[in-house]
Amino acid sequence: MPFIIEVEHLIAIAGVSTKIMPELVEWLNKTCPAYEIDTPQEYAHFLAQSCHETDHFKTLEEYASGKAYEGRADLGNTRPGDGVKFKGRGIFQTTGRSNYLQLGIKEGHRDLFINTPELLEQPQYAVWSACEYWKTRGLNDIANHADSDVLKKKYRGNLIEVSPVEFISIAINGGYNGMEERKKFYANAKNVLV
Repeated sequence: MPFIIEVEHLIAIAGVSTKIMPELVEWLNKTCPAYEIDTPQEYAHFLAQSCHETDHFKTLEEYASGKAYEGRADLGNTRPGDGVKFKGRGIFQTTGRSNYLQLGIKEGHRDLFINTPELLEQPQYAVWSACEYWKTRGLNDIANHADSDVLKKKYRGNLIEVSPVEFISIAINGGYNGMEERKKFYANAKNVLV
């Protein structure tokens, strides 16, 4: 019997109720098990990160304009306007032309998200894109470590020691942005789910 996520879980993790929670829950339950995100422990990590990245499950679109990503070749933003067009969207805030293109290829429609980037703001694709990101980075394996485990992660050219929640946070965000809040949401998620 698969573990089922309910709106009440998201409310307890975030501390607020939002209008997008019911649709997110629908797509979490439809999509996550196909990516083997299906245990309370895996969901605790996944939803903690989701809660931070979506501002307490309030938005599936980055608040900033995206101008800061203009000309970022590392994101594939090589054309004028790419920064704004391919700003963060989805549960994990997919950012950049290259990442939008890769998702289209995985979905079987190469330019799907290039031509219609706003699709990643729809709960179906917001959840799916996060699951793709999670899977390609092997984060279930990290999520299943004990909280007390010390893991090694390459960060800015150095090998550092981190906890599983820190490892996943750095993998999702690329750094320590919002680390304390991510840890708080993880603690909330564990209390609710595990």
